[in-house]
Amino acid sequence: MIVVSVVVGVLIVIAAAAGATAYVSGQRQPAESVAGPASAAAPSTSGTSGTSGTSVEQSGAPTAAPSIPGTDALGFLGTTARCADGDRPKMMVLTATSQAVVCDHAGALYYAGWRTDTGSGTRIDGVLPAGPGWVARAPDATINITPAGLVISAANGEFTEPATGFWAAP
Repeated sequence: MIVVSVVVGVLIVIAAAAGATAYVSGQRQPAESVAGPASAAAPSTSGTSGTSGTSVEQSGAPTAAPSIPGTDALGFLGTTARCADGDRPKMMVLTATSQAVVCDHAGALYYAGWRTDTGSGTRIDGVLPAGPGWVARAPDATINITPAGLVISAANGEFTEPATGFWAAP
């Protein structure tokens, strides 16, 4: 039973990352935090743009932290839900038990996630856009993420984890 819970948790985190990637890659509308509205600035021509006080350098790593508590310019503090130095976060999502970041490494997207309830982390390459969100595919599940949260579809059912915080790069 514990193994199933851990697998479901990891899949939830993967779904969060995948959905956010698709959301950011697809329709570029101002993101709104599930925890409350956030002001969003339109992309500027100077090479930087911001959401909720976040400035992201278009050619490098972010220069300021997103507005989700416990994050900095690369992701969540003290966990593996972070981008590598030099990579840019495309989105971050926080749920009751998950932290997820979709990162851009020279145009290739990857997911970095952490389960707060189990203390386990994972990295998945090949995050893809899918409709209004992003998707990560594992052998035994498909995980979708949107600003509303994570949806994990597996052989044993569909599981939803609502987002308590969401940030997407402009």
